[in-house]
Amino acid sequence: MEVKVCNNYEEMSAYAAKIIASQIILKPNSIIGLATGSTPIGTYKELIKMNKEQTVDFKDVTTFNLDEYYPIKQTNDQSYKYFMDVNLFDHININKENTHIPNGETTDPTFECQKYDKMIEEAGGIDLQILGIGQNGHIGFNEPDEFLSPETHVTDLTQNTIEANARFFKDISEVPTKALTMGMGTIMKSKKIIVLANGKNKHDIVNQLINGKISTNIPASLLKVHSDVTLICDKEAYSSMHLGFDIGGTSIKYGVVDSKKNIIEKGQIPTQQHNGAEGILDEIIALTKNIQKTHPIVSVGIGTAGTVDAETKTVTASNLPFKNTPVENYIKEKIEIPVSVENDANSAALGEALAGVAQNVDNVLMVTLGTGIGGGIIINKKIYSGTNGEAGEIGHMSINADGLSCPCGNIGCWERYASVTALIEQTKKAAEENPDSILAKKIASKNGTVTGRTVFDAMNDECDVAKDVFDKYISYLSVGLKSIINIFKPGLVVLAGGITVQGDTILNPLLKQLNSTTPVKISRLQNDAGIVGAAMLYKSKK
Repeated sequence: MEVKVCNNYEEMSAYAAKIIASQIILKPNSIIGLATGSTPIGTYKELIKMNKEQTVDFKDVTTFNLDEYYPIKQTNDQSYKYFMDVNLFDHININKENTHIPNGETTDPTFECQKYDKMIEEAGGIDLQILGIGQNGHIGFNEPDEFLSPETHVTDLTQNTIEANARFFKDISEVPTKALTMGMGTIMKSKKIIVLANGKNKHDIVNQLINGKISTNIPASLLKVHSDVTLICDKEAYSSMHLGFDIGGTSIKYGVVDSKKNIIEKGQIPTQQHNGAEGILDEIIALTKNIQKTHPIVSVGIGTAGTVDAETKTVTASNLPFKNTPVENYIKEKIEIPVSVENDANSAALGEALAGVAQNVDNVLMVTLGTGIGGGIIINKKIYSGTNGEAGEIGHMSINADGLSCPCGNIGCWERYASVTALIEQTKKAAEENPDSILAKKIASKNGTVTGRTVFDAMNDECDVAKDVFDKYISYLSVGLKSIINIFKPGLVVLAGGITVQGDTILNPLLKQLNSTTPVKISRLQNDAGIVGAAMLYKSKK
């Protein structure tokens, strides 16, 4: 299905009219299928204008309309016969004998439907069918059902449809309770189909049509198997928003991400660990419901610290009150839209792969330098999380068999040497061993406070001790990177984390040590990567 997104209803109508005009210009005796309702009126106005300007000629065109109320007189101003005359046929040079609408006055509706299909077949079939789409996905009067009649048929109108159409009649009692409508099989035989949708009220169904599964519960979804369908909609109908959360030990960052992966609103709230797992999730649910009031949120993604079980989507984290917590199901039950959960490093890697420095690369490895070392693996633009969801724990890869012990129980883990925590420890040790150094004096001036920036500040003052610390740190970082590059051979390695704001100061000596053909770049999204990646989790899994 091709999707054309226009800025507004007028642009959408003009675009659709050009397609119809092109069909008629290429084949003057085209068979055109027409729809009623408010959506195609703009398109019909454009066609009337083109006809008056002699851009398109309707004299040899034949038309078949989708449907008609039953029973209803053709002279009734709510009949679709009347609608088509007023909105199109009375204003163009079409031969009305070549216009066909199911007869709402027939005494034998079943025979009328059979005759209608036969007329379409004898005419050579519909070259171009114009369709609208209902908020529940109905096409014509083909409403959601377990079974959809393939041929033109008589159908009972749902109560919702009767109530929706009551505004066009003096009283709801005057609304016909049945209709004659082309079936989905008749529609699908059309050589080309265009579907029109506009307005915020069509947003949800357009999203389901584009991203959802094929189901008779959404009749329009059957169009996805047709070989030539174009969905033409305005931005209000198309625009979809995804909400992403990045749960950390101290704060929860969140952002509303649009279909182009731009963050249009973001913020953060403290992680209320004292409220327990349910308290944290309830706060996320409340925030989601509040954001839904102003944004058309179609999915929620959760990136969280800890291990996410690949099958159950339960979360266990050492720095959060999550222990086999069913994060995905708990939230999904409360907000009733798709919810996805993933490890925060994986989410960040996905964000960078889809919208950051790696968006043109299929296979990406992201390394996050922070309290520890996190890793995210992207293969063919999809997260690789391993059999049980624990893949990517690159920080606990051993680089020194006789090295430092790690809280994880291993010896010589990479993050014990190349994380920001490790750099701080190495900086403190060097300052203690060199009390007269610029590094030591700088730390003393900060009342003994050491951060990931300290060694860089001392290097800027040409401190040799700080330079030695930095060089050793880069060597540790390069040892681990060489190993994972050799294992994965990614198209790109992305470095993230607060320390990477140092940019080329880190990158240039690291690249020299690596001496690799695999490119290494600094994250473009940085702290926003986790939000974007989490927001895109649902779409990435489709």
